[in-house]
Amino acid sequence: MKKHTDIALVINMSGGKDSVRMLGYLCEKYPSIKKYAVYADTGFEHIKPITAEDWARERCAAFGVPLYTVRNPNKTYLQMVEQRGMFPSATTRQCTSDLKRGPIQTWIRRAVRSGLIRERMIVNCMGLRAAESAQRAKQKRLKRNVTLSKAGRIVWDWLPIFHESLSEVLEWHRSTKTPLHPVYIWAGGYLRRFSCRICIFSTRADIRAIHQYDREAFDIVSQLEEKIDFTMRSGESLVQIVTSQPSNDDKQYGSEENYEVACI
Repeated sequence: MKKHTDIALVINMSGGKDSVRMLGYLCEKYPSIKKYAVYADTGFEHIKPITAEDWARERCAAFGVPLYTVRNPNKTYLQMVEQRGMFPSATTRQCTSDLKRGPIQTWIRRAVRSGLIRERMIVNCMGLRAAESAQRAKQKRLKRNVTLSKAGRIVWDWLPIFHESLSEVLEWHRSTKTPLHPVYIWAGGYLRRFSCRICIFSTRADIRAIHQYDREAFDIVSQLEEKIDFTMRSGESLVQIVTSQPSNDDKQYGSEENYEVACI
């Protein structure tokens, strides 16, 4: 890639450990290539002690990369769930397609039309890692985005840190003194994942922790479960989870297989 000058990197930025690690990697590896970071706001992002958007903006500013925020103009995550009468699932992830991937692709099209991005090759960078789950490990590290590759423009989807482990990501944060968002357990918080305030991939242990440290988010989703008569987790409501006896699924620490990351 260093041989090419007509390239722009679009960096999908959540503010989480992996997307920030990816940002650092790209800035170090390709300092002269034009970069744009894009943050997709689902409307249910972390807000305390600092919003996910502000955190992402601070991390991007530290690397000298501009951050652009996008949203689905028609719905937030909670509105989407209520309209559909059900939560997303591992096989039907409208939260990703409608609230993240779609708005970022729209931003790329508009950035090209407006002249913000003039480069003919665009590399859409995402911080997914193979170690997160067996499903993630099956993905291709680099593939052409047929939908966006039009009118002489070539767009690639790339996973720059695909082969890095969790320990490698955390070691990079430690060695470079790049901070993690305070909700992370490694920063004194209560979660291993950085997605929506409550995610469909949250473990029972995560949900117990959210009940304790982000009661507002817990109550919002719990009340939504009652309203649509549909639970976020199959077979049990959030209230049932926090009032039941802990089980093997309540382990806070486990393999990355249990923490398939919904954000990019």
